[in-house]
Amino acid sequence: MTNMSESPIVAQMDIEFADSRLALIETERAADTQLPVSVIQSARHRLGIMRAAPDLRTMQNWKSLGLRARAEASSEHLVNLSSQWAMVLKIEEKNSAMTVIVRAMEEQARGAA
Repeated sequence: MTNMSESPIVAQMDIEFADSRLALIETERAADTQLPVSVIQSARHRLGIMRAAPDLRTMQNWKSLGLRARAEASSEHLVNLSSQWAMVLKIEEKNSAMTVIVRAMEEQARGAA
C-alpha cells in the first residue's frame, strides 16, 4: 500500500547526443573530444542540471543555466559553457517526455563590432 502523502514522481529530462564523439564528454575518455578541460567540466555540470529539470519552462527559469534560443526561427537552443564556448541543443517532446539532444559544442566568434 502506498502512502498518499508521498510526493508525485517528477519526470526528468532525458539527454541524448547527436554523435558518439559528443557522448564521450561524460566518460573517462572525455579528452578524446579535444575540447578544453574547462568546457568539459562545464558541460558535465550543465548536463546534470538539465537532467534534474522536469520541463523546458523550468530550464528557462533557471537563469544560472543560461538557456537561450539560438535564433528566432530555429528550434535550437544554446547554453554557455564559457565566454567562448556554447553547447547547442535541440529540445524535443517524445511520448510526453522531454528529451534534450546535444548537437554540438561550438566555439563562439567574438569579433569586433
